Amino acid sequence: MRLHLNKKFFILLNNKQGFTLIEILVALFLIVLVMSLSLSTSFSSRADLDQEVSSIERAIRFMSDEAALKNAVVRLHFILDKDPQEYAVEYGPSDTFILPPKPEYETKVETKEEEEKKKKTMKDINLKFNKIAEFQDKNSELPDHIKIIGVATPQSQKLQTKGEVSIYTYPTGEKDEALVILGSEEDIISIKVNPFSMKIEHQVYTLGKNLEKDVVEKQQAKAREIFEKWQKEK
Repeated sequence: MRLHLNKKFFILLNNKQGFTLIEILVALFLIVLVMSLSLSTSFSSRADLDQEVSSIERAIRFMSDEAALKNAVVRLHFILDKDPQEYAVEYGPSDTFILPPKPEYETKVETKEEEEKKKKTMKDINLKFNKIAEFQDKNSELPDHIKIIGVATPQSQKLQTKGEVSIYTYPTGEKDEALVILGSEEDIISIKVNPFSMKIEHQVYTLGKNLEKDVVEKQQAKAREIFEKWQKEK
């Protein structure tokens, strides 16, 4: 649309019959209007992304405090397949709770049998956890234009992009070393969780303007790049 308006404006300039002041003002007004709408949408999207990053960082700090207070395992639980995506802080059993072991190997494409087994394991674990009412009375929902692209934890050797995944904190103060990647159509922010301190790092990556059909592909490619770098740094 912007290109169309620019073209129209330059046609007016080159028109041998001349142009009126009103025509110039109308063309300029439309160009400025389109540019303003585009910029305001971009700023709003980035503000929403920053807000969600802050909310997740707050949840991570809260669960660390609660684990020590309740002398129980506390987790930040993400539900990636819901639309909109959701997450919640939940407390579970005492520090004697043991997570299931990591799979011996993971395939890039899960078989139906592997998928069903993972769902059953997650269902059994979910029964042992309850929402912390002091933090939230229901799951937090992400805006439609903001997505959790992937989460990496010690329980998996790959970036989890679907299903349910959790970051766990223990009464000892230790928590999972984890990576959470969120994105909008134009930006991606990674959150790195340190297992032995309250230090939480985040980094911004710009995707730039994309066609709607290219957004998901570019988000996933950038997320894989961030994940592979994170693995090497561990």
